[in-house]
Amino acid sequence: MQGETINLEDYTKSDWAILCDDRLITSFTTHEGSKLIIGSSPDADVVINSSATSGHRFSMELRDGRHYLADLETSNGITVNGKIITSKVVITEKDVISIGKFRLLQTVADEQHTAAPEVTAMASDDEATTLPGSLRPQAVIQPSKATAPAANKIYSLTVIEGEASPNTLSLAGKNRIKIGQDPASDLVIPGWFVSKTQCCVVSKKDKYYIVPQLSWANTRLNDVIIQGERLLRKGDTIQIKSVKIRFS
Repeated sequence: MQGETINLEDYTKSDWAILCDDRLITSFTTHEGSKLIIGSSPDADVVINSSATSGHRFSMELRDGRHYLADLETSNGITVNGKIITSKVVITEKDVISIGKFRLLQTVADEQHTAAPEVTAMASDDEATTLPGSLRPQAVIQPSKATAPAANKIYSLTVIEGEASPNTLSLAGKNRIKIGQDPASDLVIPGWFVSKTQCCVVSKKDKYYIVPQLSWANTRLNDVIIQGERLLRKGDTIQIKSVKIRFS
């Protein structure tokens, strides 16, 4: 919120998602200098197809690298980090934003996935569930340009509960690990609603960070749902549905 340091290096646009009960409702992009009106009205810039929200519910603006959020229908209230806002506020990707039954969060687009397919499979081969492209979680892998941590600091991910493969994964020499349902992931977690890329573990300056991706299933760190990048410390536990993974 306002008063915090905002680190939006070279941002001229940003991607956002609106979820309800961890289900993606819609996504949109703000551009530098633009202001969007979001709500259920057909003339809104971003339309939420739900009777649970007002016609013109709130506005989003990106100006001088800062994101501004304003409530346009205060009878229902918008909370940022648990506090109801009464005027336009500055928000960051770390803020927890609730708009009635909806949740607003910032995502980062994967540069390798510029064209989305019309239909995306959201289950493993034996779980034939498909969802329209408009409702698929956006690929939000955050690439890392950093080198892997020094060889004398050998870290690993170990599955301590649930089904995932491999059971133990060494991070030696790696600067980005992909965890998800995709068989090409470094650590594969099968099952309903786990995204093809559920989260990434990336290296930055001899440290590892977990970067959750937009998904129907939550990514937890030490039993807390995370929505943004978090530093990993030895002994931390990553949880995706019933699978628990220890960073050590």
